[in-house]
Amino acid sequence: MPNLVYLLLRRLRTPLITLIVVYAVSMLGYVLIPGDDGSETPYYMSFFEAFYFVSFMGTTIGFGEIPYAFTQWQRYWTLICLYATVISWLYGIGSLLSAFQDPAFRQQMKLSGFRRSVNRIRQPFYLICGYGETGRKLVEDLANDGILSVVLDPEEGPINELEVNDLAISPLWLRADASDAQVLELAGINHPRCSGIISLANNDRVNLTIAIVAQLLNKHVRLIARADTKEAEANILSFGANEVINPFETFASRLALAIHSPGLHLIYEWTTGPRHRRADEIYLPKNGRWIICGFGNFGRSVYQFLDDIGEQLCVVEPDRHLRDLPAGTIIGRPTEAATLKKAGIDDAVGIIASTGNDPDNLSVLMTAHELNPSIFRVANQNEEKNRPIFEAANLDVVMQRGNLISDKIFALIRTPLLGDFLRIVARFKNERANLLASRMIAVVGDEFPELWEFEVNIEETPALYERLDKCQIVVGDLLRHPDHREKNIEAIMLFLKRGEGNVILPESNRLVHRGDRFLMCGTQKAHRNLQIITRNAKYLEYVMTGELLPDSWVWQKFMEKDETTEWIE
Repeated sequence: MPNLVYLLLRRLRTPLITLIVVYAVSMLGYVLIPGDDGSETPYYMSFFEAFYFVSFMGTTIGFGEIPYAFTQWQRYWTLICLYATVISWLYGIGSLLSAFQDPAFRQQMKLSGFRRSVNRIRQPFYLICGYGETGRKLVEDLANDGILSVVLDPEEGPINELEVNDLAISPLWLRADASDAQVLELAGINHPRCSGIISLANNDRVNLTIAIVAQLLNKHVRLIARADTKEAEANILSFGANEVINPFETFASRLALAIHSPGLHLIYEWTTGPRHRRADEIYLPKNGRWIICGFGNFGRSVYQFLDDIGEQLCVVEPDRHLRDLPAGTIIGRPTEAATLKKAGIDDAVGIIASTGNDPDNLSVLMTAHELNPSIFRVANQNEEKNRPIFEAANLDVVMQRGNLISDKIFALIRTPLLGDFLRIVARFKNERANLLASRMIAVVGDEFPELWEFEVNIEETPALYERLDKCQIVVGDLLRHPDHREKNIEAIMLFLKRGEGNVILPESNRLVHRGDRFLMCGTQKAHRNLQIITRNAKYLEYVMTGELLPDSWVWQKFMEKDETTEWIE
């Protein structure tokens, strides 16, 4: 990035030279023109006196003649210098104001200020590339959780909105192209506190470019990206992304899960859905025809996942030239009743409006409801501004792309182990998934689920870490209540990661080792109780042995002495 001072001096080169020349000529004239000090000998100003006089003459209007009253020739010269210096100053100040108003220079000023702000960061932060609907919600969620964001977006509108938003933690922002390597370096991709990069551009090519640049600049930084097609998802993963989220496939897979594995669907919704919301089970109709209106990215994903579980499907698509249309596709406008009747709307169990136009999707579903009031209706909401309309339509399921992506990313940020856990759980059979969901419900009850993770190390769990030097500790000890060890806290250990090994639902008698990472699910109160146990030696001793250590150092020493004293009767 060009030096800001150098740019300013280059723009002010001519005004500064003009000012210097005018001052030099003015001073030279005062030095050469003889003055009158009241004696017969002519008086000549020194260069210092000339500089002193010209300095306040050029910046003020009223002044005295120093060091003696001027002669007529000195006053003639003063008149000339007065106008010359004032005009030079006006020229210089005007050029300075013009430089500050120049868009290119103002951009350089913003870049310089942004760079200083990034260099001053002393807390973990995430680099967010793209501030659309998804980025807006994610930045808000991170701020509410006390996590700083650095936002990059090439558009002026989103950045202006971010500037006036009142968030718990004000993010740093810059209007710039995040696919530019220099911009990513400026935004702190190599900063020691950078926890990860999240690429949320609406263009798959841009997200792929960001993934490539991030891999080349800092291959160790965590990268989470968005992709709207399977091809882009595979490409981004090949360049080192930790997680790639395809909103269409994510929603389609959840829809398929809700049909054939409600328990697994509940687990996904509970672990990646919005915080502070109880996930409710969705009952989708089975054993019937589904009509998919629109065969774009969303329609293709839904068709693939529902076809994999054996559902009867019928596609309605107005473009007969679209590639890879399934056999039996109805060519026509899905907003028309005649087309829907041709697709078998009368005996269909569900309809999915998957076009890229929100009014068309609503029209499809309202027409379908008139023809078949009992049909299950699923909609693709493309724009956040249309949320009130979709809510008023009272549909069964609405796919809100921005919320779906941001909720999943936020869950992965708060609990990095969640990705590994969900990949393993996805292979569960119905019975095992239902058992896991039942255990989670039994622990949480009517409260909303809290998901968190911790690692056995000196920073996060000091009491537990030090205690492992002296004795063995099992998983069950950590689930005891710090006030009543006979009871367990309202939490369940979902996942244990030890090195390269993964354990789902670790047994209560499994030994705890240093470096273990646990994924937990439970209530907020259970979260606090577990922190007490792992950080406070007194409570850790109690849950393990039932003995309460004394609080004060003096009392501890007294108890140690009492235990070693031999009493003589």
